[in-house]
Amino acid sequence: MLVSLVVLGCSSDLNEQTGDQIEVITTTYPLTYFAERIGGNRVVVTQLVKPGVEAHDFEPAPSDVRAIANSDVFIYNHPAFESWALNAATASSSGSDTSTVTVQTINLEAAGEDHGGQAVDDSTFDAHVWLNPLKAQGQAERILSAMIEVDPDGATIYVRNADALEVELRALDELTSEKLSNCELDSVVVSHLAFGHMAERYDFDQIGLAGLSPEFEPGPSQLAKVIEKIGELGIKHIMQEPIVSDRLAETVAAETGAELLTLHPLEVRTSDEASKGVNYIDIVKSNGDALATALRCS
Repeated sequence: MLVSLVVLGCSSDLNEQTGDQIEVITTTYPLTYFAERIGGNRVVVTQLVKPGVEAHDFEPAPSDVRAIANSDVFIYNHPAFESWALNAATASSSGSDTSTVTVQTINLEAAGEDHGGQAVDDSTFDAHVWLNPLKAQGQAERILSAMIEVDPDGATIYVRNADALEVELRALDELTSEKLSNCELDSVVVSHLAFGHMAERYDFDQIGLAGLSPEFEPGPSQLAKVIEKIGELGIKHIMQEPIVSDRLAETVAAETGAELLTLHPLEVRTSDEASKGVNYIDIVKSNGDALATALRCS
């Protein structure tokens, strides 16, 4: 952690701007954070899914497609999350005089299997890999490669910034592992199944009120099973997201006497978080604290 603080203190020296800035378009907040950290003052980053907007429901406007066409780099996560991204990138390149480098930061080859050991495809893959800081590092590496491709003169700065980010991500993983190393429970109830990569890394199970997509709510029988399991396991907290509707979580909490805690999927920040400058590192730390409470970790 001390190394991380030293790196942060030096970051301004690593971000000296030389030449024109690179125009970068990102889809979601983690990609924005990684791009800004790696690019520093050499890049201008625009995020398509704005703070407070439910990322699963986002569809690009014509102005978004034009922004992609005019950019140097377009960064998205995976077709399982942004089903529109490849079409938007293709449409943006049609008739454009500029050449945009398109970066998919998650691929199925790297994903391997899902959290149940089954082979994954675009329709079933959980794209929320950024909730595991070590897998987020893989996303950062792909962003680094794209920036060097577009702006080779900035390679030294990009590599140094990426190295600094990696130090922080590894420190963040160690901190979270420590928080969740000695817990009474091994299961948490989440508003939707967005936390599989985090659960896999830190060895807990997620019980979802909804599936991978938060807008598909469970039927009465499925909800009854979740409520029954809450009683069986002695779960005292329901993990609720800050952007999607909390109606279902509140219903289950009222039925079971459980307390609501915020667990952030980090697809986008809330408007309040964005205005206050709350960043990726802050939110992952808060997630670790919330999970430590819910899992009753000492």
